Amino acid sequence: MTMMTQWLNGQIIFEVPGKVRGKGRPRFMRNGHTYTDKNTVAYEKAIKNAYLRLSRYVSLKSIRISIYVCFAPNKSDTKRNRTIKLNNEQAPKNKPDIDNVIKVVLDALNDVAYKDDTQVNEVHVERHFSSDEKLIICLTECGDLFGQSEDKAYKC
Repeated sequence: MTMMTQWLNGQIIFEVPGKVRGKGRPRFMRNGHTYTDKNTVAYEKAIKNAYLRLSRYVSLKSIRISIYVCFAPNKSDTKRNRTIKLNNEQAPKNKPDIDNVIKVVLDALNDVAYKDDTQVNEVHVERHFSSDEKLIICLTECGDLFGQSEDKAYKC
């Protein structure tokens, strides 16, 4: 049974705990077929399941997505360095790259939170340190039904 209730105030926020991964490179077989590596598939499934624990609503509207990539300080950091990182006085230089994180999130939520990732018209990404590593995703519906009026600018 699918719940089709909209997000509260047109917005939903959810967390994906654990090590943050980016979209892996496609793998090629000798016969020319391509496939996605198992680590990427597992992370996409974790993102999808985190969303589905809160909602089964599939939006048909234009979407704004905010992604907060939270890295934990290294266990080997000194107390001083740990404090600097947790106060976000130092920017993370960790992998994965932002573009790969965006790609894995958009692909994971495709046909789950929205019909197609072409509905995503605005992306905001921040990387910072936190006490635990996780991904925080905020989806916001903007404007009219997607594709209903091509000449309208979407207001968010």
